[in-house]
Amino acid sequence: MASTKVLLRTSKILKNGEHPIVLRVIKDRKTKFLFTGLSCSADLWDFKENIPKKKHPNKLKLELFIDKKRVEAQNVILDLENEVEDYTTEHFKRAYKVSTKKVKVFKYFDETIARLEKTDRIGYANIFQATKNSLLKFCNETEIEFSDITQSFLNKYEEKFLQRGVSLNSVFVFMRTLKTLINYARKEGVVKETYNPFKEISFTKYRRIKTQKRAITREQIRAIAKLELEPETSIFHSRNYFMFSFYNRGINFIDIAFLTWENVKNNRLTYTRKKTKEQFTIGMLDPAIQILDYYKEIYYDGKESYIFPILNSNHKSARTIDNRIDKVLKIVNSDLKEIATLAEIDEKITTYVARHSYATIMKRSGISTALISESMGHDSEKTTKIYLDSFESNVLDEASKVLL
Repeated sequence: MASTKVLLRTSKILKNGEHPIVLRVIKDRKTKFLFTGLSCSADLWDFKENIPKKKHPNKLKLELFIDKKRVEAQNVILDLENEVEDYTTEHFKRAYKVSTKKVKVFKYFDETIARLEKTDRIGYANIFQATKNSLLKFCNETEIEFSDITQSFLNKYEEKFLQRGVSLNSVFVFMRTLKTLINYARKEGVVKETYNPFKEISFTKYRRIKTQKRAITREQIRAIAKLELEPETSIFHSRNYFMFSFYNRGINFIDIAFLTWENVKNNRLTYTRKKTKEQFTIGMLDPAIQILDYYKEIYYDGKESYIFPILNSNHKSARTIDNRIDKVLKIVNSDLKEIATLAEIDEKITTYVARHSYATIMKRSGISTALISESMGHDSEKTTKIYLDSFESNVLDEASKVLL
C-alpha cells in the first residue's frame, strides 16, 4: 500500500517567497509530490509535526486543510487498492486529481463545445449543445456532477424521452453524445478511468431501428425537373439544388453550399466532402451542366466565388457560415414541400431525398450495391443499404413467379 504525508517542500520556493505545502506519496520506492495550492514560510512551520506553528496567523485554517488532504489521499488509496490490481504513483496522481477536481457536467459540456467550435467543428458542437440542452431540461436546469450520472440516471433519462414520444433515432443521438462526453472526461482525467455508467447500457435496440425510406421514383424526379418555375425565385433555386444533388451522386447540401468555380473543370466536379473529408471527382451529366451554366451567367465573380447563392464573401467565420447554411436549408426544405405538391407527389421531399433517390434508382437500374457504395463514398455496403429503398411489393411478387 502507498504511504502519504503532507509536508513543507523547502527545496522549492514560490513567487511569494514561501515554500509549497505538498502531498507526498510513496509507492514501490517511487515518490510523487502534489502541490496542494497553499504555502508557508519555513519559520512558521513545525517540521516535526508537519503542521503550522502556533504563531501562524492562519494555523487553524491550514490544519483543517491539511487534515482534509490526508483524508482525501487515504480515500484515493483505498479506491485504488480495490479497483487497480497493481497501481503506481502515477495512478494515484491521476485518481487524486479527479477526486479533488469535481468538474461539473454542464461546465464540461461548455468546455467541449468551445473546443469543437474553435476547430470549426460547428455541426458536432451543435449536437453536443442539443444534448446539453436536453440534459438541462431533464435536470430542471440544475448543475450536476459526473458522479450523479449513474446507470439508474441514464435509464430515467431515456424513459423521459420515450414518454415524450421522441424518436428512437433522436434518443440514440443524445445517449451516444453523452457517452462520448464521458469518454472525453475519462481520457482527460476529469473522472476516474474506471467510471463508466454506460457499462450495462446496450445500444443494440437503437441499431435495429429501420430507417424510414426517403427515396422517390425516376418518374417523380422527372416531374420535378419539368416544373416551370419563375427564375430567381426561392422555389426555383431550391429545385435546382435538389436536382443538382440528384445528378451528382446525391451530393450533400452542405457540400453544394461550399462549391466554388474552382471545383469545376472540363465538366467534372471535384470536391472534398465536409463530413468524411473524402475527395470526389464526378463527370457531370448534361442536366447538371445546364444548371451550372445558368448560375455562371448570373453569379460568376471569379474562380474563387461560390457557385450557388447560398454563401457569399460576408460569411467568414465557421459559426456565421453554419447559421447561414442552416437558414437556407430550412427555406429549401419548405420549398420542396410546395414542389412536391406541384409535381403531384404524395411523399415528403427534403434535400436528403435526392441522395436516397440517387441510390435507389441506381439499384433498380441493376447497378450493384458495391458500385453504388463506392460512388457515394460509403465505408461499407452496409451503410449504402440504409439508403436503398425496398422494391415495391408488386415487383417482388413478380420476381417470385420464377419459382413456378
